[in-house]
Amino acid sequence: MKRILLCLSLLGGSLFAGLIAGCDSADDGVSATSTDDAATRSVRTVAYQEMKPRDYLRAIFSRYHAAGSYRDEGLVRLTVPQTADAQSETKVAPLSVWTNHDTVYLQAYDTRLWSDSEGVTAWIVDPSTRNFDSQVLRAPPIGRRPELKQLLTDPILVEQVAAGLAGPPPQLEWLFAEEPMKQLFLEEHQFAFGQQQTIEQTQCQEIQVQAGDQQYGFWVDIHSGLIRQVDLPSIPVSATADPAAPSIRLTLELRAATFDVPTTTPKADSLPENPKFVGHFVPLPPSPPPAILGTPIDRVDLTTSGRKPFQFSASRSETNPTVTAVLCFADDVNALNSAVVLQQWSQQLPAALADQTRVVLLLHDAVALREEVKQWLRESIMLPLIWDPKNELASKFAIAPGTLLLVDSSARIVWIQPGVTPQSLPSLGAIVSDISGGVDIPQRMKEQQERDQAAYRSVLRDEYSDLVKQGLVRTSTK
Repeated sequence: MKRILLCLSLLGGSLFAGLIAGCDSADDGVSATSTDDAATRSVRTVAYQEMKPRDYLRAIFSRYHAAGSYRDEGLVRLTVPQTADAQSETKVAPLSVWTNHDTVYLQAYDTRLWSDSEGVTAWIVDPSTRNFDSQVLRAPPIGRRPELKQLLTDPILVEQVAAGLAGPPPQLEWLFAEEPMKQLFLEEHQFAFGQQQTIEQTQCQEIQVQAGDQQYGFWVDIHSGLIRQVDLPSIPVSATADPAAPSIRLTLELRAATFDVPTTTPKADSLPENPKFVGHFVPLPPSPPPAILGTPIDRVDLTTSGRKPFQFSASRSETNPTVTAVLCFADDVNALNSAVVLQQWSQQLPAALADQTRVVLLLHDAVALREEVKQWLRESIMLPLIWDPKNELASKFAIAPGTLLLVDSSARIVWIQPGVTPQSLPSLGAIVSDISGGVDIPQRMKEQQERDQAAYRSVLRDEYSDLVKQGLVRTSTK
């Protein structure tokens, strides 16, 4: 399920791109009267009667663009249907906009942005990155009414805003784009009035937009002209799913949407603690090397298939391998795939490197293996087996099946990676070659991390100094 949600979070951006890439064509009309003139760019109610759906939706977007005030408590809702393998699941994320003349407050997934007469401030609420290392973007004031391209100029900010379940908030497009939803109204797409239903105690008319094989639904409050909900195209649970089977639903719910002038300012989330003010978000340095690197494992009780103690350094009478590649094996698809790729790699090593490299599978419980896996090991895998009867290595270091460890002749773990794939083999060969050549991989990675951190801190200092010169922060004292 986590994999599905991750894929959808990446897919959401393309769905919104499709949404703003637009629609139009044969339009089904309805009857009655309309007194509004869209050319006045007023914020009066736009009636759908006697208008084609294409013209009606265009008038709605024009109204948003002309609005002096707008706010909602929007959220995007992803609903995964129940399948034979998993229960139904719902995931929601904030996607709201608050604006009144020159003030804008945006909540888009993990991103927060505030823009007013004193400038633009943006920050990221993400505990997994320590709130993007507490970076806070500061930029000069935009003006009385911002444009979309002025609000979203920083590449990392744009990436963060667009990386959620449904891409960037379309409200920003409606309110601040020079031509709201310009690409929505292409002639090859079709507009039609759909059903009516009550949303938030108000009657809403659906405008359906067919863009190729993608269908969108805009639910418009017929009394206020506000968009209360947007139905994005459904997503098949899998590429091979039965077309008649339930699909994943993605919906933007614009709760409490209103054009009314606010009487208070929004309650914005707090800035990160100890903020690092920057003029542009600075890419975070790579994560530190795994703490396991450099750890000796000579005290772990490993044995050969003959129940003799396994040594990472061979005796003087034998060829002394410089590095041992240890694949943690179990009845697990990742481990099975990694074993096949690793065996093929070991058979293709150049002779000079093969003499200094030993490749083994590590098991702790053969009884737990299915019979077909045992047979596969006997018939298809020629790699020698070693045993960790107490499961010390995997449990002590929380190593998952399929993980590859490179261990040097002094029994230190000098490399770890979660699995072996064909794409990882070139770098794996280079690392083994370096170890064989006497390179201390853990030390090299530690030194590289220190250089990366120093460069990162230097950029942060420069960014902060520039803000001080521009008067966007009060003092250069950190």
